[in-house]
Amino acid sequence: MLDEFLKNELSFNREAGTYLFYGDDLEKNYRIALEFSAELFSRNIENEDEKSKIKDKTLRNLYSDLMVVDNLNIDTVRDIIKKTYTSSHEGGAKVFILKNIQDIRKESANAMLKIIEEPTRDNFFILISKRLNILSTIKSRSIIYRVRKSTPEELGVDKYVYNFFLGISNDIEEYKEQEIDLMLERSYKSIAGVLKEYENEKNIVVKIDLYKCLRNFVQESTSLKKYEKIKFAEDIYSNASKESINLIVDYIINLVKKNKNLKEKLEYKKMLRYPVNMKLLLINLLLSV
Repeated sequence: MLDEFLKNELSFNREAGTYLFYGDDLEKNYRIALEFSAELFSRNIENEDEKSKIKDKTLRNLYSDLMVVDNLNIDTVRDIIKKTYTSSHEGGAKVFILKNIQDIRKESANAMLKIIEEPTRDNFFILISKRLNILSTIKSRSIIYRVRKSTPEELGVDKYVYNFFLGISNDIEEYKEQEIDLMLERSYKSIAGVLKEYENEKNIVVKIDLYKCLRNFVQESTSLKKYEKIKFAEDIYSNASKESINLIVDYIINLVKKNKNLKEKLEYKKMLRYPVNMKLLLINLLLSV
């Protein structure tokens, strides 16, 4: 459901535009971006059945004038630029949803600037980011919209469940469909096996086991020896993709938010945006827990 800000944006009937949707819950950002796209596609359609079909296709990412990009690189940017100059398949707007814009490299960003600064008629860009701390050149060219995180009450869960999943609505909704005891612990020592399983099938059951391993590590951390923490870091590095390492770092930092060395840990999180020695980063972060 779109809020008043986005409804007002639609009422302006813009011919083109660039939006930046940001907030901690990336999946919710994406979901709202799809809803907004559906409204852009159907704004000049009067037939309700036709509108409903457009919305259904858009929400399933099947609409022919919708392009969703998970990670931008220079080749993808060139492809997008070409598509902005081609005719619409459906005869209306074309929408480009660009996810993870916070990770965009400078080369790709520079190539994008011209088309997002002055998008040609019927071209709309929705940039999705976890944070507002992105390249200022992109931020200054966008209509900025903050996607508010759903509350525990809105999601129908207590605070423990909400905090376990860091308030991520998709994870919570999937958890509610399962019968899983979040209080049942999983040893941090099983992280390697859990990660292998998670990389094969990223379902909520295995994700919960992953989170349990990380929570157990933080709980036990004060009694762990240095070599045990390094072993834990090496197990993560050997079995996790970069995407999973980002998830793990984010989760660990959220678990130790009250830690006096939080500022130092947040620096590790920022470093993930750049080419770094991932193994060394993990070791240093986990030694500091």
